[in-house]
Amino acid sequence: MSKINKKEAGAIAKTFPVQPLFGKVIITLNNLESDGGLVLSDNILSDRQYVISKGDNVTAVSVGQEVLIDIDKLMVAVKTETVDAYQTQMQVKIDPIEVNGVTYAIIEDRFIKAKYLK
Repeated sequence: MSKINKKEAGAIAKTFPVQPLFGKVIITLNNLESDGGLVLSDNILSDRQYVISKGDNVTAVSVGQEVLIDIDKLMVAVKTETVDAYQTQMQVKIDPIEVNGVTYAIIEDRFIKAKYLK
């Protein structure tokens, strides 16, 4: 998946067909990139995302706005088969939603740490 920028996020948000309920938001799933623009890994979620849609109870952020998400709070321990039975692996837990062939995430607004003002 390519990285969605602010302009694209605003355009997507205007015609987005899904609105989450209560305190949930739908965000992009942009990955971390290096300075050269190369994707470092397909499974490294960036902490900078865009709000595509939001529930009626979400007032702190607006649709199309860039936000800083708390990836640590989205992490859950998962069991893996390894040699060490006490080793736990952490994985980001999101509720994915696919719209027009693009996957987004539905998260609680409490997982948003900050919003970018410009």
